[in-house]
Amino acid sequence: MSLISLLIALGMERLLQSSCWHFNFYYSRYAKFATGFVSKDELANRKANVALFAFIPAFIIWGLLEYIDETIIEFAISTLVLITCLGCQFTRQTYKNYLNAAMRGDEVAVTHHQMALQQDQVSESESFGQTLVWMNYQYYMAPMLIFIFLGLPAVVFYRILVGVSNNALDDNEQHVLTNEAAKKSRDLLTYIDFIPVRFVALGYMLVGHFSKASTVWLEGMLNFSTTNRQYLNDVARASEEITVVEDDLTSEPLGLVQLAKRNVFLLMAAIAFMTIAGILS
Repeated sequence: MSLISLLIALGMERLLQSSCWHFNFYYSRYAKFATGFVSKDELANRKANVALFAFIPAFIIWGLLEYIDETIIEFAISTLVLITCLGCQFTRQTYKNYLNAAMRGDEVAVTHHQMALQQDQVSESESFGQTLVWMNYQYYMAPMLIFIFLGLPAVVFYRILVGVSNNALDDNEQHVLTNEAAKKSRDLLTYIDFIPVRFVALGYMLVGHFSKASTVWLEGMLNFSTTNRQYLNDVARASEEITVVEDDLTSEPLGLVQLAKRNVFLLMAAIAFMTIAGILS
């Protein structure tokens, strides 16, 4: 059932364009509802408050799944929630606009779309393709791994923390929480992402240039001084041999995005194998 839910969610989240299928639609409304009881500053005052903010919806999902005793209804709920939690419509559309602008040679539009994707990112000195690698991890790989090993409530908890850390926008393009809350959320994600990032980096090594990436993967596996984001980007960059042509703004991001897609396929193949072997239900 887990494999089928993931397959349906991965297929449908790209096809369903209505805002009611997008994570930010529910996240912004939940954040506005929560800040009706506590102020944004109070919410951002402690990490525990941010964790509680993400925990409440996850607990509600857990209680709902525990209350329902019908497998088919649990399957339907899991699939619907996964559709909203996987991916990011804004990121996907902006990336497509970036590629179209680059192919037209419109450097102004290219810069505009690149800045739109990187505006709330905190990492410095990384390429645009590496930013996309990290987004692929947060919006696809991490939720998929968490769903398989920890279940749907953990996915909801993680996805809300990602929404806070990236300071997601509401329908009027206003940040729904403060930058301090985003910082607290990123601190929490530093601990949560440590193990999943190592698994995803292993996948990059397997689907890419193994001999080059394995050295980077091993050197940084237990290196706590390197951020999870930097570690994943380093392994991804070592895994993909990219020939950057002068004035070609698409080769590097396209190469790393293709690498990320191969890693998603590898994870799905591993999940299918574990399902057939009876390890997963």
